[in-house]
This record gives sequence, structure tokens and C-alpha cells, in this order.
Amino acid sequence: MVVILVLLRKNERHSDMARYALIIGIAKYDNFTNLPKAVDDAEKIAQLLKEHGRFDVQPLPGKLIESENCWQVTAEKKLIGKELGQALRLFLLEKAKGSEALIYFAGHGFEAPSLTGEPKGYLATSDCHKDGQNAIAFDDFNTLIAKSQLSSLVVLLDCCYAGSLLERSFIRSSFPIFNSKQDYCLITASRAFERAREDAEGGIFTKAVIKGLSRDKADETTGEVNANDLMSFVSRELKGSGQEAIYMGGGRSIPLVFYPPQNPVASGVVSEECPYRGLEAFDKEHAKFFFGRQKVVNLIQQKLEQANFIPIIGASGSGKSSVVKAGLIPVLENNGWQVLEMTPDVEPLAELRGVFKTFFSNTRELYDLIRKHPEGLRQLVLRLPDSERFLLLVDQFEEVFTLCPKEEERHRFIELLTQCHKGRLAIITTMRADFLEPCLNYESLTQLIQEQTVYMPPLLGGELEEAIASPANLQGYQLERGLLGTIQQDVIGQEKGCLPLLQFALTELWQQRDQQAHQLTVAKYKELGGVTGALNRHAENLYQGFTPQQQDWVKRIFLKLVRTGSQTKDTRQWQAKTKLLSIAGENPDEQQVISDVLERLIQGRLLVLDCEATGEIWVDLAHEALMEAWERFAKWRKTGREFRRLINRLEDAFREWQEQPDDGNLMMGRLLTQVQHKWQELEPEMDTTVKDFYHRSVVFEQQKLQLYEAANQAKRLFLANMSYELRTPMNALLGFTQVMSNDNSLSAENKENLAIINRAGEHLLNLINDILDLSKIEAGKMTFYPRIFDIETLINNIVLFIKPAIEKNGNILEVDCNQHLGTMYADETRMRQVLLNLLSNAAKFTKNGKVRLIVNSEEQSLQDTLKPTVVDMITFTVIDTGIGISDNLQENLFEPFTTGDTSKKYGGVGLGLAISHHFCKMMGGDIFVKSKLGEGSTFTVRLPRNINL
Repeated sequence: MVVILVLLRKNERHSDMARYALIIGIAKYDNFTNLPKAVDDAEKIAQLLKEHGRFDVQPLPGKLIESENCWQVTAEKKLIGKELGQALRLFLLEKAKGSEALIYFAGHGFEAPSLTGEPKGYLATSDCHKDGQNAIAFDDFNTLIAKSQLSSLVVLLDCCYAGSLLERSFIRSSFPIFNSKQDYCLITASRAFERAREDAEGGIFTKAVIKGLSRDKADETTGEVNANDLMSFVSRELKGSGQEAIYMGGGRSIPLVFYPPQNPVASGVVSEECPYRGLEAFDKEHAKFFFGRQKVVNLIQQKLEQANFIPIIGASGSGKSSVVKAGLIPVLENNGWQVLEMTPDVEPLAELRGVFKTFFSNTRELYDLIRKHPEGLRQLVLRLPDSERFLLLVDQFEEVFTLCPKEEERHRFIELLTQCHKGRLAIITTMRADFLEPCLNYESLTQLIQEQTVYMPPLLGGELEEAIASPANLQGYQLERGLLGTIQQDVIGQEKGCLPLLQFALTELWQQRDQQAHQLTVAKYKELGGVTGALNRHAENLYQGFTPQQQDWVKRIFLKLVRTGSQTKDTRQWQAKTKLLSIAGENPDEQQVISDVLERLIQGRLLVLDCEATGEIWVDLAHEALMEAWERFAKWRKTGREFRRLINRLEDAFREWQEQPDDGNLMMGRLLTQVQHKWQELEPEMDTTVKDFYHRSVVFEQQKLQLYEAANQAKRLFLANMSYELRTPMNALLGFTQVMSNDNSLSAENKENLAIINRAGEHLLNLINDILDLSKIEAGKMTFYPRIFDIETLINNIVLFIKPAIEKNGNILEVDCNQHLGTMYADETRMRQVLLNLLSNAAKFTKNGKVRLIVNSEEQSLQDTLKPTVVDMITFTVIDTGIGISDNLQENLFEPFTTGDTSKKYGGVGLGLAISHHFCKMMGGDIFVKSKLGEGSTFTVRLPRNINL
């Protein structure tokens, strides 16, 4: 049995606008079982809409009751496909044109395969066949609605496979009809795979609809029952019935029936409570003031009918959190859902555990499910109470990338959330659009984003009007003529995401309202500085009220509440109040002053507080919009960014050590070096615990260095001694192989074997020489023998030697050497060793490509203590188009025994570049590398023309 209720709306509903209803109830069928109760249901709906819905009702099939001079739905007549098709076409395209239209259909619904084998949904008519002949196809109904020009649309279906209309025809084709600005509402009795049920009185879905439209379900103050209220009631009523209603809606909620209000708001009653939220998000406690986003809320509801993971993505300040907290959550809770909320913060897995801990008496079991179980979330859901559906809201999802420092934890958290494919738990995430790119590193998350995301559209037109004017109207206040247009113009002229600025400006305007005339005025709005100026003006006035010392503390407080990202991508971050108080050091009097400053900032609505169960107080920015809207704050953020990023990294390391306080988690390596270099500037920004962590890290690093130096000295002695011991017999071995190879009596095979022994011996001897060189360098005993030599001659000799090795791999060697370079005073042998090493590497790691050697001279200014000096430098550049070097490997490329993952394939032990680096440094020059994986490498050696050893 089917019921369709259609109502379209473009703008404000006018009380005198015509309302037309087409009520259809089919009892007689040629090829299906008869449904006498369908007519009863249809007639009840017809009477209800006629008496309380202000509709002009047309019943089908109809019978004239002469005594009452009215038509009603009859069970005595059939309704064939041709008649119903014509009736729908006439009703939608002509009779209800420009008006509010309502269509109710009660009868059979069925599916039949199309010519391609895909199932299609149909409304059954009296003469239809089970293959779809003479039936009304949902696709055709969809097309007919698309051609109509109505004011509003609501669709309600009560039949088997009714959900097919929504799940297949509309949703899978992105319901193009409803992409216009028209308001719409579609409700079906069951999903595409379900059969609608009847009881002794009729269809249980229609029974729920009639009950939901009754007087006792009307709003006490308005007397109305709207489409959203009806859907909420029907969902609750059908719970446990074996069929589930499906909802799709957009635009404002459409009133269906009207009754005298039981508790009407008296005319002229005014409330002075501020209906605007400043920089705070709307929540369910302030849902009555939340206007303008009904279409997005309806879209999310509709998505929840199809999937269990819904990402909501939008610009900062687009109202993502408010849509969920004030728009969606009250509706879901009214339908019996239990809502759980969290933000990822620094430890998302711990936050997730905290959300579910009330459902577990065994906390260890919960810990293992979240941390270890391969299907942790699915197993967790099985342990939740059976009687409820749950929504987990992960607000500010971008914190997974901005605050969580551990990739392992981030990966596990995302893995858990994306396990939510079906069942009683649904997940909604809200995230800033500029963090979409890092999501693409996680395949399961990427797929869900592609398929299920709701993107926050800008608030425009009538929806923007609602958001501005309706909260004030609800409190008995009006906007002065011209104010609405002025505010709209300000909002439209701004970038997307300015809703917090709008709300703040309206909050400030409310404080300046005319309480005598109950009006918000244009003059006061302009005094505030408009949408963009109100917040900056307010923050600046508050800032100027502090002393110079307090202003410095304000700056440091605000910068601590921001996590500095790459480029200009910053996010806010909570800080413990005790940490902010430590800005004053250990002085209790100054800490009290900072506490007073914090209180004034909180009272000024720039900061907010939160208190944990432990009693610890946390402080946060009221909204991210502050970072740009307060011009002074924006300037603070632009300076010292690398310094603040270093602070973030230091604090991340400290938090990790706090979790696992062993020496292996202390700062070390590059981070410790950077912190030591900046410690004088960093120390005033750190509290006592972080300072202790730093000093402990320094002591541990010094102890490691002492142990390393002792081990290194022992290694140097060992290598030097062993290298000499190895080189002597190796020279003898090579000598004997050369002598033997001159014996003409040897066979060709034996000569080849001797050649192999000789090549292997020379390779080993080169390795031994490298080890000796490295040992001498590290021991400070490397000797250089500089002399004057011709640069061009050196290059020609090197090219003649290396060219066969380069061309062996199908490469081309190009040499660009300035013929007027002249001479150079340096160690020619070491120079040749460096360049041959670079060219050999280029030949080895490049195949069918190009190797270039460029040699030129340039002048370099050196700032001496007494006067600047210009030095003539010779630059040797080796460029290849080979495999390239990863960023991670480049960081340690000139360290001994650094080979990356290429040593097995290409050979080498990683000493050549380390020795070359030392040689360049010891001759007063340097060596640099630029490389991109897969594109090639460029090595540059820069040496003085005349070295000074």
C-alpha cells in the first residue's frame, strides 16, 4: 500500500496561497490482491487534510456524495493506469501550478526487472501487470515532478518497496528535481527491500501518519504540525514494527495541518534573552534560535538513512558544528537516538575510549577493543544497549592532523571510525575543508569522503534572511527598515565562512538594541563597524584596556592558543589554565594578575573555558574566526612562525615522554639541537615541567655522546690497524694475479678467472683505502699535498677515465667547462677522487639518461671580522637524470655508511660521499645536493681557487 504526500515551496508561505491535495486510494486490482483498507486510509487522510490542512482535496477514484455535495474516495471503482497518469499530469502541471500541492497514494507498490535486468519501482494501478505494464513507474513520476512549477513539494509513500522511489530513482540519480530552491519533503513507509504491513485497521504507516497529524501532536504555540515533526513521530511509532520509514527533505519545514494553539504566545510579549551566539556554536539548548540551515539538516538526515558514516566538510566558520548540534541532534534525540560527542584532541584513541566507557564495566576490555582488536569498533557496537541507535559526533576532525603527533595513533583512530559500515552506530565528522588533502592518505577514509560527504554551502538568500531576522523576531524584536539588506550586503561581500563574524556582530547589535521600540537599528549596526568590523573593534577595545605588561601577556596567551601550521594554515588548541598562568613564572602575584587578564578575556567573549572531571580548567579561543578577524592577532601570527612551530614540536615531545617516561622518549637528534640553539628564547615560554624535560634530555644526550666518542675512538683504532693488516697481503695477491695472467700457457678460462680475482681484489683494496682515509680524517691525521695544476687538464683526464662507465648504461655525457678557468692551487689527487666519486655515482644510478659536468668560476663575498673579502671560487656541478634521492636520505647523505635502500641493487657501502664531504670541508669548500626521487640529482662542489690549509 502506498501513500504519497507532495508539497513544494519556493519562498515564504502566504496564508492565502491555494493548497491542493490529490488523494489516491486503490482497492480493486486485476492482477494483485484487493486492498479495501487502502480506501479507508485514503479517505481518513482526505478528511484530515480538508478539515485541518486547508487543502482543496481531489479524491481518486472518486464518488460524489450528493447529500453532502462532496467527493470521496470509493472502493467501488477501479483506477486504471491511463486515468491515473492523466490525473497526475493535470494536477502537477496545471491545477496546482504555482501553488502548494499535496499528493497521497494508497495502494500496491512493486518492483519488476527492466530490459537491462535492473529492478524498477512502480505504483500499481487497477489494470497493471506484474511486469510494470499500465503501472506508474517511479522514474516517470520523478520526471513529471521535474516539469512541474509548484510552490512546495512533500511526498509520502505507504506501500511495499516504497523506498525504491527514494533509494533508487531519486537518491541514486542525485534527485535532480530537488536541486532547485524549492522546499520539499518525501517520506516512504519502508525501505526498498521491505514490505509495508497492515493491521486490522489498515496500513500501520498511514495509521502512524494520522496519529502524527492529530491535535495533540500540534505545536502548543503555533497549533501546527509540520513535515519534520511528522517524520520524527512516525519514526518513533514504527520502531520495532519491521519496517522503517525513509525521509528526504529540503528547505524549510512545511506545515501540514493547523489547530488552534493550546498555549499561544501573547501578542506583544518580548523576551530580552539574546538569541544570537557570538563566536560560540549553536547547540541543542539554543536550537530554537537556529535558523536558515534546514535544507542541510534534512540532507544529513537523508544521508543517515543510506549510510553510517557522514563527513561534513566546509570552510572555517561555515557553521558545521551548529548544523549538527542545533539542527540535527535535537531531531535525532526526539526520535530515540542517543548522541555521543567528542573531539580528537592530542590523543584521539583516549578520547574515543572516554566516550564509550560508561557502557563498559570492564575498562580493560574497552581498551583492548580500541587499541588492538582488528574489528574494534564493530565489536564495541555489539556491546552497546540493544534498544537504542547511537550517533557519535567527532567534531573538529582536523585535530587528528593538527594536534595528534603520532601517526600510529592517527591511523588506528581513522581505521576504527571507517569500520562503521552498518549497524546501530552512525558517525558524523565535521572538518575544515582545508584539511581535505591529508585525508587522502587514508584509503578507507578517502572512499567514504567521495561517497558520503555533505559539503556546507554558503548561507544565501532566504536562508540568510532567516538566520538574521528570525531569532530577533522570535524574541519580539524587529529589524529596522534597510538593516536586513545592509547586513546581507556585508555578508555577501565577504569570503565564505564569515558566519561567526555575522553572529558576533548581531550579538553586539543586540546589546545596543532599542528596548523601547523593540528594534535593531541601522545606525547602531554601522557604529559597530558592520559584520567584519564588529569583532575587530570589540577585541581592540578590550586589548587597549590593559596595561603594557598585560598586553604582552595577552599576546603570549593568544599565541599559545594557536597551533602554528605550515604556511598560514593555523588551528586553535586548548591549553590548561595552569600552563597559561606559568607565563608569569613562579611569582604568585603575577600569576594572579594573569588570572585576572584571562577572566576579562573570557567575560569579553574572546576566550572560553572548559572543566574536566578532574577539576583541571582548560582555555580555548572562542572561535577560529578570531585569528583573522582581529587584525592585531593576525599580525602576531605572521611573525615568528618557525619559532612557534618549534615550541609545538617541543611540547609534543614532552607529552609523549609524559605518557612513557623512559630515556628513549627524551628529546634527541635534530630536534634537541634546534631547541638547544633557541633555548635562550624558548625558556621564558616554557613551564617548569618542560624545562626539566629539556635539561634531562641535554644530560642524556651528553652521556650518549661520551659513550659514542669512546666507541668511535675504539672503532677508528681497530679500522686503522685492520686496514693496514689487510692492505699488505691484498697488494701481494694482486701482484701475483698480474704475474700469472702474463703466463701464455694458461687457458682462456683460467685467464678470465684471474681477471675476476683481480677486479674483486681492486674493489676490496679501494674499500680498504676508503676506510683508511675515513680513519685518518676522523683522527685528524689526513695530510693534503696542494700544488698548482691546470683545471681544464684535470677535467679532460677525468672525462677520459669515466666516459666508458657512463656510456655503459646507455647514458650521454655532456661536459661544459669554461676554457679560461686557468689554474688552481689544491690537492689534485683528492680533487680527482671527489669528482670521480660523484661521476661514478651518476653513472651507476642513471640508465639511458644524461650526465652533465659543469665547471665554472664565481666570486664569493666572505664577511671577515675586519673587512669583507672577495674569494674566487671554482664550482663543479654533476647533474644526472637517474633515480634521485628521497628527502629523508638527503638529510644524512654525507654521513658514513649511508646508502638507503639501493645498496643491494647497485652495490657500495656509503663511504665515498662521506669522504668527499670531508675533503671539500678540509680544503675550505663544501658539497651540496639537490634531488627529487625519480627525477635525478645535482651535486655541487664549491672550492676556493687557492686553498689555505
